[in-house]
Amino acid sequence: MAAAHNNLASILVVEDDIDIRSALVQILRMEGHTTAEAANGKEALEYIRNNPKPCMVLLDMMMPIMTGRQFLDVFKNEPDSSSVPVVIISAVADRIDTSGAKEFIRKPLEVAKLLEVVAKYC
Repeated sequence: MAAAHNNLASILVVEDDIDIRSALVQILRMEGHTTAEAANGKEALEYIRNNPKPCMVLLDMMMPIMTGRQFLDVFKNEPDSSSVPVVIISAVADRIDTSGAKEFIRKPLEVAKLLEVVAKYC
């Protein structure tokens, strides 16, 4: 997991595909956002438990070790979790249980939609 630092609250990008995760992080940083990264739900929970709360979580659903669904099931019981919006970014989010997330963005990703959602929550 890596974090960049500036004066904006961080956005936690949880995505197992390194190319997609890197592209998301690059887009967000180009817009001036601080980012943190996790390759699966387990890493995301560890990050959240050991760092200041992010302004939002961008969450893939299909990941090894801990899926997005498993992350959401655990995260809802974390302290102050209700103050951190989770937005799912997935090609399959319309076919699985997304309860606990504020909304979802379908892959392939439209950058304008991503930035619109980020502006809404951060």
